[in-house]
Amino acid sequence: MNDGKFYWLKLKKDFFKRHDVRILEGLPNGEQIVLFYLKLMLESIDHEGELRFSKELPYTPEMLSVITDTKPEVAELALKTLSDFGLVKTKKDGTILIPKVPEMVGSASDTDTARRSRRYRERKKAERDETSRGALQNVTDDVTNRHESKSKSKSKSKSIEIDNLFLNEKEFEEKQKFIPPTIEDVVFYCEGRHNRVNPQLFFDYYESRGWKKIQDWKAAVRTWEINDKGEEI
Repeated sequence: MNDGKFYWLKLKKDFFKRHDVRILEGLPNGEQIVLFYLKLMLESIDHEGELRFSKELPYTPEMLSVITDTKPEVAELALKTLSDFGLVKTKKDGTILIPKVPEMVGSASDTDTARRSRRYRERKKAERDETSRGALQNVTDDVTNRHESKSKSKSKSKSIEIDNLFLNEKEFEEKQKFIPPTIEDVVFYCEGRHNRVNPQLFFDYYESRGWKKIQDWKAAVRTWEINDKGEEI
């Protein structure tokens, strides 16, 4: 389905600690069954948890083994096991239903997100430009005032200029305050990098901590990529 949106699966942190998932993993081929289940959820993410090849033809275990890159015998076993656990259901017309998917789906319009991100970037750029102009004006004023003072005390002029340079640089840096990103910023950045970082998980993690000790949130995203942390499944 191409409806101008992109989707993500909001997988809870304790997903692999759930009793049913832990029991599944303990079965023969259990890890492959859980992986198969996750792949089915992703395949159905934009169809409200339903899987069907076409209006005329439902998916067969063999077809699902192909699209999930799973061995046919494992796919057939996984479907039966997941059905026994109530994680997957098959309707009378053969449509496969994954009940938990609708409550786990997050989505956003590409157009809306791009527009909000563009407006946000433009606003932040204007704020940065205004801050820079103000800081530079302060630097100019400081240099002018100190230049006038220099004429009154030539013997100390060089040391005053050196001190002013460090002071002006420090004042300018202090005006460049860290501005936390919005969720749209994080989604836009992660999408542009084609990474597997979950934007909502990343945002919630640092938002709940007040973005403390974060000077560059984009660098933090890249660190999550390297550590394979907050992965979107």
